[in-house]
Amino acid sequence: MPAFRFAVTATISTFAAAAAAALFFLIAVPAAAQPAQQVVVQVWSFGFGPRPIRLAAGKPVTLTFANQSGSSHDFTAPGFFQHARILSGAAPGDMVDLRPHETKTITLIPAAGTYQAHCSHFLHKQMGMTDTIIVS
Repeated sequence: MPAFRFAVTATISTFAAAAAAALFFLIAVPAAAQPAQQVVVQVWSFGFGPRPIRLAAGKPVTLTFANQSGSSHDFTAPGFFQHARILSGAAPGDMVDLRPHETKTITLIPAAGTYQAHCSHFLHKQMGMTDTIIVS
């Protein structure tokens, strides 16, 4: 009887330790290890979509900028890229520059806030190439 009792106690202890480790792993997985939300930002003359762009703060997101136009454009978002933790890709000067029909991808962890975006090319903003990024 004592040997059986030891085996049951050891099995329960092992199970409890494994369950605790699994729970810790689920809770403690860093944001970068979580699967990234996928958002395609369409770029055309003269607009962006979706409008607005809604993202979850602190959760990884892969933004794919797809320029549908035969002209160059950019996606400039002052403060948005600067305050985000960029995991892959780049946005120098808070801007993603796109040649005609080019697609670029950036994966990041956004910071909470509301950010304004626009195309910085001559008169493009005035012609409606604006968007809002809402991170909550």
